[in-house]
Formats: sequence, structure tokens, C-alpha cells
Amino acid sequence: MAEIIEKRREQAIREYECMKHLKLFTDNEIRDIKNKRNYHDYKVERRSKRMGDFVNYIAYECNLFQLLLQRRKKLNVRAEWVSLEKSIHQRIKVLYKRALHRFASDYRIWTHFLQYCKMRHFYIEGSRVLEQMLGYHGDKTKAWLCAIQWEYTQAQNMTRAKHFTLRGLQRLPDSRELCLYFIGIQLAEAEKCLKESSKPLKQLLEEKHVELSKALQTVQVVYRSFEHKNMAFFRELLEKLKDYRPLVGELAKEAIATMRETLAEKEEMWDLLANLTLEGDEFVLEQKTELVDRIQKCTEIYREALEALPTKKMHSLCIETMLKINSLENATADAAKAMRKALANAYKRALNADLLEEEKLLQYLKLLLHNPKPNAELVMTIINKGLEQYPLSLEVWSAYLRYVVSKEISVDELQSIFRQASNALPDSVTRLPLWQILFQYYNSKPSLREKCEELYRHAIDQEPEISHHFQPLYLEYLAKATSSNIAKVRREYQRLVKNYTTTLELHQKMASLEAKQQPPDVCEWRKCHEHATQFYGKTDPSVWLQYIQFERDHGKAQYMQSLYVRAKAALDEESFGIFLPQYEIIHNPYIVRY
Repeated sequence: MAEIIEKRREQAIREYECMKHLKLFTDNEIRDIKNKRNYHDYKVERRSKRMGDFVNYIAYECNLFQLLLQRRKKLNVRAEWVSLEKSIHQRIKVLYKRALHRFASDYRIWTHFLQYCKMRHFYIEGSRVLEQMLGYHGDKTKAWLCAIQWEYTQAQNMTRAKHFTLRGLQRLPDSRELCLYFIGIQLAEAEKCLKESSKPLKQLLEEKHVELSKALQTVQVVYRSFEHKNMAFFRELLEKLKDYRPLVGELAKEAIATMRETLAEKEEMWDLLANLTLEGDEFVLEQKTELVDRIQKCTEIYREALEALPTKKMHSLCIETMLKINSLENATADAAKAMRKALANAYKRALNADLLEEEKLLQYLKLLLHNPKPNAELVMTIINKGLEQYPLSLEVWSAYLRYVVSKEISVDELQSIFRQASNALPDSVTRLPLWQILFQYYNSKPSLREKCEELYRHAIDQEPEISHHFQPLYLEYLAKATSSNIAKVRREYQRLVKNYTTTLELHQKMASLEAKQQPPDVCEWRKCHEHATQFYGKTDPSVWLQYIQFERDHGKAQYMQSLYVRAKAALDEESFGIFLPQYEIIHNPYIVRY
């Protein structure tokens, strides 16, 4: 290893002499370059080789090359290009060659080398390694695409690009990306022929223009030979063909006909066809039509689709398209009317067929209720359908409750619906949104506000998720309802702490209420912090920090040290690490934080 490194040092002497002679680098900089190259040489020559070492060495040489160019530009020096830049390029190529040989199974090193060749315009060097790369990574679509793109865009060798494409399709016959990319290349070549000629397309085809005809025939052959034509293939193909009108009219029509014939059982096919019609795509429509006509043709396609595939998914795709239509701006009055009618019909078809997905049902309900005067009979029909089809849906029951609340029903009726919803939902589904709607109703009725306390108590008796949510709200309600009687709030707080599992928010809420008293009762205030540390002091350092800050500002500062000792004993190592720097700031507020 030492002999190899010494040989490389001797080979680099000419570089260092040129750097010094041309005054591109100082003696110290040249010495630093030598040392760094020696360091990287030892790294890449050691017994246990790593790709990262080669990449770091290459990166260093690339950075040195850029620095050399900057120095030349700054000093206006152009001599000794071969001895400097070319020598660096040669060193980088050797490093890449060794890395490619050693780590051939890693696809990244091949792309890394191609990026370097592209940056330095070494297109021939890049083309030389493509065969080797495909020998190791021929099972990857991205490797074939990389080779094809290189030959077509960088080397500008259409023959080799076509060669790699055909080989790639033989190796990976189901690769949609390869097939579509090759079709794109051939169409780009055909378009180039059309642009170079002053004659129209029809005349060129009649005259059988060699290159144009060959390119279009190749596209036809590749398309027909590809056997894995699924929805993704047709969607990407038709999107690509849009950019090459009018070259591809016949191919597009053939693709659409094949798609309709082979994928008639796919909902996505009908959706794509309807959307192409809506866009006014000339592949589907023979001539340009107005938006109203396109909407009509689009709905006809969906109607045909629903006769063939009466599924929830098909109805949902139809509704989504109609919603997209209705979001269009600057539509004429006739078009806007047609849009609304198409959307309403789409919803009604799905509703009558009992094939409206839950999300779409809620969406329909929301649209109806957005109207200032909704059709009450239709709204209840939708809600009943939803409860019938999705009896375990929290969203449907919540929508039902919100609607009846808006209709000013009696509290007994509301309670009855609330109990139905609570009983219908499985144990795994939260009932908290239902309780929140119920509370909103009680708070909105002055006649029921006196019963709010009873409702809060009932909510707190529920499962922990509901109880924990309403505990701090209950204290806040009591504080407002009995503004001059804090004693009742304290009694309820102590009752909750004694009889229920509590959350940190409850103790913080009580502490904030105690802080608002004039004057505050420090002993009662301290109890809130004491309870917080008792229940959450093992995992949450913030409760100790708040307690200590309280004693510093409102209680007895001499208690701070004992609280620190308790916190240190209670908290685990990680939590105490968070606690300690914050404690130091509270303990000594004159500490300057940078």
C-alpha cells in the first residue's frame, strides 16, 4: 500500500510545481493539498474498503477543481491546463473506475459517475459504462431508463437509445415506464421532422416521409406489442399524447377503443373517459362543443357506466366529477344551471340506489343544509338512509344531532336521540362529539342553563375520555355561575380529585382560578400544585417548575430547595435533564442566556 501511495505522490509532483509556478496556490495551500490527498489515499487503500471513502475523495478532487477554476479566473492564468485540470480529471476517473469495480452492486455509484460525466460533458465516458451498469442492475426499470435518457439526451444517439429500450422491454416486458418513455422519444422525433418541414402533416404522410413514417410506425408497434395495458398505462399514455397533436389522433382513438373494450369492468376507465369528454378532448369528441353539451355527454357516459357497474365507487367517482364541474368559475348561466342539475342528479341516483358512500352522504347533507331554506323532507331522508346504512358511524349520528338542534326540538326529544346514538355506537368509538353537541344545546337555551350543572356531573360520571374533557370546563362553569362563592368550586375540585382520575388540565384550571381571587388564598393555590406533582410529577418536569415558580413569586421562597429535592427524586434521568436548566433560570433569574 505504501508503494502505491508513494507512486501517486510522485505522479502529482508536476501538479504541485505548476500550482507554485503559476502562483495559483500558496506554499501552505499546496502543503495542505498534499496532506489531504495522502489522507484520502490511505483511506481508499486500506484493507477494509468503503464506498464512502471513494466518494469523499472524489468530492474533494471536484472541489479542488472548482477552486482551481476560480483562481485561474481571478488571476487571468490559462497555462498548464493539461498538467492541472486534466490531471485532476484523470485522478477522478481512476477513482470512479475502482469504485465501480469494487461496489458494482450499489446502483448509487453508477448514477454518481453519470452525473459527473454529465457535469464535465464526458458523454463518451458515460456511454461506455452503461453496458456494465445494466449487467449488474438490469432488473431495475430505473437503470434502463437512465441508460435510455443518457443516450437520447446527452449522447444524442437515437440508435443506442432504441437498442436499450428494446432490450429493456425484453428484460422487463411489464414495465409501463419503459414503454411510455420510448413512445415519448419516438413522438418527439416525429414532431421534430414535422417542425423541420414546411409541409403539413397530411402531405408528409401521403408522400411517405421516411423518418416521420418510421417514427409513427414504431410508436404503433411498441403500443400494440405491450401486453400489460392497465388503467395506469392508458391514463399516462393519453396524457402524453395530448402534447403531440395532431400526430397521434389515430393512436389515441385506438387506445380509447381498446381501453373501453378491455377495461369495461373498471370504474376508473369510465371516470377517465367521462373526464376526457368534460375537458373537450378531441380524442373523444369529434368536434369542439360548448360546456353545456360537454356536461351532458359526460353525464351520459356516467349513466352508461352505472348501468354496467352499479357500485358505490362508481357513484362516488361520478359525484366527485360533478363537484369538480361545479367549482368552475366564469360559467354562463345555462352552464351553471346544468352543473347544479348534474350534481343533484348524481347524488339522488346514488341515494335511491342505496349506494352512497358515507363520506358522500355527509357531503350531500352539508350541501343541502348550506341552503338558507333546505328541503326538510329530503334532509331527513338522507339522515335516515345514513342511519340505516351506517348505524355505527359517529359522523352520521353527529350530523343528525346537529340538524335536530337547529330545528329547535324539545330537550326530551334531543335526549332521546342522544341516547339512541350513544347506544348504537360501539365501545371503540368515542362519544365525546355527541356530548359536546348536547352541551352546546344546553348553553344556547337560557331556560336550561340551570340544568347545566347536573349535565356536567352526568358527563363526569362517564368513561375517562368524556370525564377528563369536561372536568376543567365544569370548574370554569361553576366559577362563572357562583362568582362570589369560590368555596363551592374548591369543594367540587376536591371531590373530583378524591373520586375520579384527573388530568393535568384540571389542576392547572383550578390554579388559574385561585390566582384570580382577590386576594388569592396561597394555601388553596398551593394545593393545586401539590395535586399536580402528586399525579404527574414522575413524568412531567413542567409541574415541578410551575410549583417552584409559584413558591418564588407568591408562596414561600424557602420551599424552593425542598421542591428541587423532591423533583430530583421523582423524575427519571431524561426528565430531570429537561428540568434542571429551567430550574436554574427560575432559581437565579439573573443568569444571562445566550
